[in-house]
Amino acid sequence: MTMSTRPADDGGLEITIRLTAAEAEAMQNVPQLMAEAFDSHLWALGMLRTGANSRDPGSPAPVQGDWASALWHADRLRSRLDAIRTATIRAFMASGGNAERLAGVLRTEPAEARALWTEMRNRPPGDWERWASGGS
Repeated sequence: MTMSTRPADDGGLEITIRLTAAEAEAMQNVPQLMAEAFDSHLWALGMLRTGANSRDPGSPAPVQGDWASALWHADRLRSRLDAIRTATIRAFMASGGNAERLAGVLRTEPAEARALWTEMRNRPPGDWERWASGGS
């Protein structure tokens, strides 16, 4: 997978994410769904910083429906991102990682990383974590 950015003709920015054939096959429709949700995150960030809804003609101030749409997508992505993070922590630890290195990666105290790992080790993966790992 690679990501690139380049200036757009209108002064904006184009973001391209390219998946390998194996990644695309393994993920099926997930990248499209996550890209749409991530797009909404950037839209919300833009509205928060500019006070304008760039997706409506004339870029009016955002209305409650705009915020509701952005929140809906943010929530859709959050559960998936949390699951990817959790599954990645499990994979990191299973590959020989330790709590001290985990603390460095997560930028937290070693005691907090140890507590997180102990809590995760004592519960089975949930539905979203199994989703992230390719299970059902």
